[in-house]
Amino acid sequence: MTSRTKLTASVAILAAIAPLTSAQAQNIVLEEIIVTAERREQNLQTTPIAVTALSALQMERRNITETMDLGRQVPLLIAYNNVTLGASLAYWLRGIGSTESLSTFDPPVLTYVDEIANPRQNANNLELVEIERMEVLRGPQGTLFGRNTTGGAVNIVTKKPGDEFEARGELGYGRFNEIRMKGSLNVPVTEKLLTKFSAFYKKDDGWQESIVDGEKYNFSETLGLRAAIRALPSDNVTWDFSANWSTQDHQNLQSAVDPVASNTNNSAGSDGPWLYGSGRFNAVFLDNCKTGDGPLEWLRNNCTANETEGYDLYSNLVIDLDAFSIGIISGYRNLNHNFVSPLFARAPELPLSNAGDHNMFSQEFKITGDALDGRLSYVSGIFYMKEANTSRFETSFLFVPFGDPLVLNDNYMENDTESFAWYVQSDYEIVDNLTLTAGVRWTDERKTIPAYSHNNAFGAAFDLDDIRAASIPDQVTAIQWTPRFVASYQATDDFMFFASATRGFKSGGWNGRAGEARLMTRFDEETVWSYEAGTRAEWFDNRLRTNVTLFDVTYSELQLPALAFQPGPGEAPTFVTNNAGALNVQGAEIELSAQVAEGFNIYANIGLQDAKYTKINAAAAASGFILGVTVPQRAPESTIQAGFDYTQYVDDLRGDVTLAADIQITDDYWMSGQNPLDSFNPGFETVNGTLSWDHEEGDWGVMLSCKNCLDETYITTDFLDARFINDPMRWSLSLKFRFN
Repeated sequence: MTSRTKLTASVAILAAIAPLTSAQAQNIVLEEIIVTAERREQNLQTTPIAVTALSALQMERRNITETMDLGRQVPLLIAYNNVTLGASLAYWLRGIGSTESLSTFDPPVLTYVDEIANPRQNANNLELVEIERMEVLRGPQGTLFGRNTTGGAVNIVTKKPGDEFEARGELGYGRFNEIRMKGSLNVPVTEKLLTKFSAFYKKDDGWQESIVDGEKYNFSETLGLRAAIRALPSDNVTWDFSANWSTQDHQNLQSAVDPVASNTNNSAGSDGPWLYGSGRFNAVFLDNCKTGDGPLEWLRNNCTANETEGYDLYSNLVIDLDAFSIGIISGYRNLNHNFVSPLFARAPELPLSNAGDHNMFSQEFKITGDALDGRLSYVSGIFYMKEANTSRFETSFLFVPFGDPLVLNDNYMENDTESFAWYVQSDYEIVDNLTLTAGVRWTDERKTIPAYSHNNAFGAAFDLDDIRAASIPDQVTAIQWTPRFVASYQATDDFMFFASATRGFKSGGWNGRAGEARLMTRFDEETVWSYEAGTRAEWFDNRLRTNVTLFDVTYSELQLPALAFQPGPGEAPTFVTNNAGALNVQGAEIELSAQVAEGFNIYANIGLQDAKYTKINAAAAASGFILGVTVPQRAPESTIQAGFDYTQYVDDLRGDVTLAADIQITDDYWMSGQNPLDSFNPGFETVNGTLSWDHEEGDWGVMLSCKNCLDETYITTDFLDARFINDPMRWSLSLKFRFN
């Protein structure tokens, strides 16, 4: 931890505590936070699990408009776009994550919307519209959540229809000609039938300018619609249903660093010599792509496309009985993801094109209840999920003499997942204030590859029969038990401490991008044991909240992707994932929040960790991983997020004026597994802020906001000489209105 980081952390802690002792008598308290981290509503301060929760008001004041923004609010969470894919996020939490969007790989940090899992990373950079709250669960989720994960879960809860008519809207304009519109309409049809309709649209012109052709890149355009119904047929029955549709085209193209470039050649919006690609890259790829037929039908007009379109259906029927409640939760997700990645800033150019169709259905029956005069509470259920994926991905060869792209390899794959599980978790207060928790999940998961074909311009074609002939199974089954044990003690009304042990796992898969049948190897499931101890405390008459979690996590049979070789002429890079060894991460997460005075809130989230490989197998060693030398990727020793919001009523303006700002400080880390020098990120700091006015009647308001206000520039990913940088400073001015 650097001296600068230590100083900042100390200042944040002192700033949170010092003013409180002089104002206890004002009867100012922090807002109670309700979470569903354990699949039932609980007060955050009595929940023995590491979770960061954000309310709708906090999200608005901190300008959290998409899931990417969670990276500046959650300790030890790194959130960034997958290479070239602006619609897709890769999360790294407590030193574990995944960079792969192909459907034979499962992410260790999963996104849930209204308890329905999104099993793919392809389109998880979501616009946040009509959200009630967000929760980020840190550590393995192996007992209660529908899909086992080793890193954590992002849990998004949407606003449900209400019993009063209300219309809300927002119109905004920002840098790079960004236009933002969103609105919602709450319409109660009867006392027993409530509806809500919402929509959003966002578009900008792009913030990178090519030094070759002057065109703008890295634009985004997103459109979404949602309809929700809440039916209340009786006092003890609630049925929620929603249907959502969205489409997104969001570029995230690489940049190259040119140390001799003059400021006049800088990319639009950057404050250093950052260029979109090299001259060679632009001249070859973009020119040939736009004039050639391309490896996919739509390539000619979509040379830098990243298009997602999908819909999902959600149903939750809750029946409240005297002793328990029954929940019947159904979900269906469909996603189409087409993209072209002009990925390698080298000659020859090797763009990757992809067309994917992903479908998921899940069904869950859940029972929650209390017994023994409230001393025993429980959650239990059964879960079923069926996932079907179809992918076509191709690597092309672009070189001046050829003109049109030449398809090097053309792959077609179908892969399915079928998962069945049952789970139970019980909390029992054995003596006053001492509660023991025991839970377990049993999972039986089967994965299959019904179809696979590979055609190669220079090598032998192969199909599923060739894969079987190489002694690689096309069907595998994983059966896992994942228990959880917790002891928690509520010492006072304001102080609780706990200790826990949790096991989780992440499914195995195949190296689906293999160029030969023998390389279509299988890797097994990854397992994890996580041990935590922590406190949840409130001080000074509930005006200061301090939540501290210590953790020790060990990942076994670690799924570690390694670059097998650097591509030569006519070759695509090969990555092979193996169960490469073990990873241990130890650390602490400190979350502080305080209400210093009426309308004045401050907070600080501090994450500290020490990540190291404890075992490296022969395959990983042959790829350049060295035990005791290679540093786990995207595992900074510390992260700090700190901020404040201050609201004051102004008589002359007839409303509340709110000023909010936050800073994110992330220590250095390696961006790639084998630690090539170009993948070292020296750390970065970003500042964000909002200034808003809300009319005293609550019917309209104005907000001026900025992200990355000081225009900090840093590399988010370095991949085979292709470098990706963060978004430059963005400002926006929004007009909000509401009537009922």
